[in-house]
Amino acid sequence: MKTKNAIFLTLIFSLIFLSLEIIFSIFFIYNSNFHGPLTKIFISSSKSIEKKNIEGIKFNKLTNKMYPGTYLIGDVKYKINSKGFRGEEFENNNTKNCRIISFGGSITLGLSNAYPKILGEKIKNSGINCESLNFGMTAKSLNYIENLLINEAINYSPNIITIMTNRNATMYDSYGSSSVAPDIITNNFDYYIYKINKYLFSNIMTYRFIDLSHRRLVSWFYSDENKIPNPYNPKAFHLKKYFTSKYMNQIDNIVKFSKKNNIKVVLIKEAYYINPTYQKKISLLSKNQILEKLLAYNKEKTKDKTKMFWIYTNAILNKNLDEIKIKNPDIILVDPIDELYKQEKKINFTDDGSHLTDNGHQIISDKIFELVIDYLN
Repeated sequence: MKTKNAIFLTLIFSLIFLSLEIIFSIFFIYNSNFHGPLTKIFISSSKSIEKKNIEGIKFNKLTNKMYPGTYLIGDVKYKINSKGFRGEEFENNNTKNCRIISFGGSITLGLSNAYPKILGEKIKNSGINCESLNFGMTAKSLNYIENLLINEAINYSPNIITIMTNRNATMYDSYGSSSVAPDIITNNFDYYIYKINKYLFSNIMTYRFIDLSHRRLVSWFYSDENKIPNPYNPKAFHLKKYFTSKYMNQIDNIVKFSKKNNIKVVLIKEAYYINPTYQKKISLLSKNQILEKLLAYNKEKTKDKTKMFWIYTNAILNKNLDEIKIKNPDIILVDPIDELYKQEKKINFTDDGSHLTDNGHQIISDKIFELVIDYLN
């Protein structure tokens, strides 16, 4: 009798769980274009393509990566390999025992050239047989990078990873989900909890829904002085806590996860060409001073408050990288900003001031190369 009851309860629980998974899988498809494991079983990959990428590259909603193929967009040729990343095909196994994976958004993805490719060529020219893979993905942020590293890229056994993500981290991650900063990994137990949490969040839609709902609920109780109006939509708010702790904790955990897996971490400060003279002045202030300016940016007597928002957020996140370097002296911190600002805008930046020209990518790769070559040797 007890056995029958146990079987019955197990079946009931399984049906309830399956029903919730179906409901929340549908919910995430329509609300965030995220496709969980159930969706991937029932939907063909070939039917899940959309032209979402700003470069015009087809994006596969099912894999959450670019669709393989060769694209000619303007004068730029993009080759997307079978794994959904820019560049040539590569094996899962790190057969050369020297592999660098570069994470980032559309800046890392690059235009006619990209710093991961230039970096790989420079390393090979120095006599070291090393792969440099470009995992840059348009409109993807630090949340995406963290999940990509833990759920996929770790299986490619990189020796070094590079991360550059300031603008996208602000644009996509600093809303309600920033209200709860993750605990920092301090021991083996924390490490395994961290891995389990990331697995469940990516694969169990019921868990994902509860987790996101909890974060959003907590964010509702933040006072107005902890909310930063979005420059494009005054009804939307970024949260102060993202810039004081969430971003730092998240990077810190990525660093600790990487160290557990014998991966060297390279963090890259991001340049945004808006008003270099004023930006250099702002960079001399403390993080708290810049944060005060950010919290009041929409009250400044300036015509373009949007530029002020980006100047302050970018400066704060770069300051956070300095603090992370102090806490984790083993990481490599690359700062190409002064070099990128030395010349007039059009030399190193495209018109938007965010994306880089070939010359800008060359500067980034040179800076990385200078700091990693001794480690590779």
